[in-house]
Amino acid sequence: MAQKFNPKRNFKKSRTSTFPVTKDTELLKFLLEIIKDKSRNKIKAMLSHKQFKVGKEIITQYNHELKKGDEVTINWDGAFKKEKYEGVKIIFEDDDIIVIDKKSGLLSIGSAKEKRQTAYRVITHHIQQVNPVARLFVVHRLDREASGLMVFAKNKQAQVDLKGSWEHTFQKNLYLAVTEGTIEEDTLSISSYLNESKALIVYSGNNPKVGKKAITNCNVIKKNEFFTLLEATQETERKNQLRVHLKSIGHPIIGDKKYEAKQNPINRTAIHLRKINFIHPATNEKMEFETKVPDDFLRIFRHNFYR
Repeated sequence: MAQKFNPKRNFKKSRTSTFPVTKDTELLKFLLEIIKDKSRNKIKAMLSHKQFKVGKEIITQYNHELKKGDEVTINWDGAFKKEKYEGVKIIFEDDDIIVIDKKSGLLSIGSAKEKRQTAYRVITHHIQQVNPVARLFVVHRLDREASGLMVFAKNKQAQVDLKGSWEHTFQKNLYLAVTEGTIEEDTLSISSYLNESKALIVYSGNNPKVGKKAITNCNVIKKNEFFTLLEATQETERKNQLRVHLKSIGHPIIGDKKYEAKQNPINRTAIHLRKINFIHPATNEKMEFETKVPDDFLRIFRHNFYR
């Protein structure tokens, strides 16, 4: 529910104005045309102070390209502030999609048994600050124990389109993991059939009659006598696939107690979805987002190895 403004409270309500862009142009040129009472230097100062948004994104570059149909919002009273939420960082947002970086330990989506805080609930709250009846639509999931990138749709058609193209793009998504022990090969491909038990544990086997085929490709980045850092892509997308496959070769992901890991030097499961690819549902553009390697992964190794 929106909070009513109380003039007796000791704060100043920010004044904002929104202007439609009617032709392709650069941001500074557009601002000089609509703000008649401020000099070029003053407008540049406002840019550096983060007082302008294009759509929902704060822009500080004076030569940012505007397209017909964009909207520019000005905060006359100071900088726009990026909203911060516990366990979730918003990477990108427009009218159709929202991309987040989820921390380990936060469930992606709720279930009948799980009613606690989830990434879905956090982002639903975020979009309902603008539109109280806005809905969020699920495109894919990320294990509670994993961290990394997720994309949600902000309308039903965007969800349908994203899911429709997902099977052609998810193979490019890049995971990082730190495993127990030293993996001798620099590259490896793991292929098996995965089957889930009634206890919700996924098992790897060789019988196609009792499981779904799963293929994971790994590239070792760094290793020592205790641990291995690798990046992985998946030709198939099965529940807990990377976790089960690494356990099946005797190298469970550190911190992954569910799949028999015995070591947990960073106090969490060391799996991270670092890079995500998809086709934008409205523009058909190829979208790619990438996060940095988690700091706690790097601390496991003594040298600056990842390039």
